[in-house]
Amino acid sequence: MVCLLLLSSSTEGGEEQLLNYWKRPIPLQSQEITLHPDACGKCHKYQYSDWKGSLHSRAVGPGLLGQLSPDNDPEFAASCYFCHAPMMEQSEVKTGARSKGQGASNYIKNQSFDNRLKLSGVSCSVCHLREGKIYGPPKRVRSRETGVGRKDQDSHGGFIENDFFEDAEFCAACHQLDEGYELNGKLLTNTYREWKESIYGQGNVTCQMCHMPDRRHLFRGIHDPEMVKSGIAIEASRSGNKARLVISNTGVGHFFPTYVTPQVVVRGFVKDAGGKAVRSSVKEAFIGRKVSTDLGEEFFDTRIAPGKRFDFDYSMPVKGGKAVFEVWVYPDEFYNRLYKALLRKNNNRELKKALKTTGESGYLLFRTEL
Repeated sequence: MVCLLLLSSSTEGGEEQLLNYWKRPIPLQSQEITLHPDACGKCHKYQYSDWKGSLHSRAVGPGLLGQLSPDNDPEFAASCYFCHAPMMEQSEVKTGARSKGQGASNYIKNQSFDNRLKLSGVSCSVCHLREGKIYGPPKRVRSRETGVGRKDQDSHGGFIENDFFEDAEFCAACHQLDEGYELNGKLLTNTYREWKESIYGQGNVTCQMCHMPDRRHLFRGIHDPEMVKSGIAIEASRSGNKARLVISNTGVGHFFPTYVTPQVVVRGFVKDAGGKAVRSSVKEAFIGRKVSTDLGEEFFDTRIAPGKRFDFDYSMPVKGGKAVFEVWVYPDEFYNRLYKALLRKNNNRELKKALKTTGESGYLLFRTEL
């Protein structure tokens, strides 16, 4: 496996308890338990609706499917399933002794494989079901926003409460890969540590407080413009022929952005009489960590740490006129480049779908004229 949890000794119930909870692949469940999220959604309507619109529900999408071949390369598939589909029932193969003549691989066919469950990605069962028992955070009074509360939680006939559902360490299971890939001396997945070393980690402003407000299963991040706006501040100013745009990380609990997949483009230009950008006046800068598609080279790392800022200075090539600043966010920039590279070698239908989706995910976050 490619992942090792980074846990804090402050975890309620102890570090060992959380390590055991996130043992992967998550062992087989009782056949009497319903694993599919739509079944959970019959009672937990609000949580299911929120989750259905989240990236967790699409953790096993065309981009992942187009890269995997579980039968031909089960070890690579298992490394991806570790976070994207971590239940035993979600994997086509499992470890086990093969008969003579079946090759050297120690992977065999998984008779408990459920393709429908696999395609549900990181669903209810992944986080809340272990050994046929339901786990969740401590009971609380009824939520004013969703109406969910004690009555709903008691309907399972009893479930096991644990405080670690509200700890940032719970999320570290997939958002901190200490034995994951390193490039230029830095981990590719280091979100938990970024948080832990920030004022938010020191003040115990947890992941759930921002990404699961009021216990909602939204999991919003950089794909959501309003979520991004809530975490940064953008200020523009101009003096004569000089203009400046400042982007500050005022509320993101980790680097902005945290992963190598997004890229933020800051653009300054002068408008012509028709309102279009004068090509010779365009200047761009990039915020993010850009790496090659083979993960062999880091081109730059300009991410903004919590409490820090990014300054973009712009000099107008001519006097007068309007200076325009724009901030564009491309959440899937790395994936888009990767799928283009893979499609040059393999005309895969799933990768074509993924290329289209990632090519359409960019959005204009900010625009002003000075």
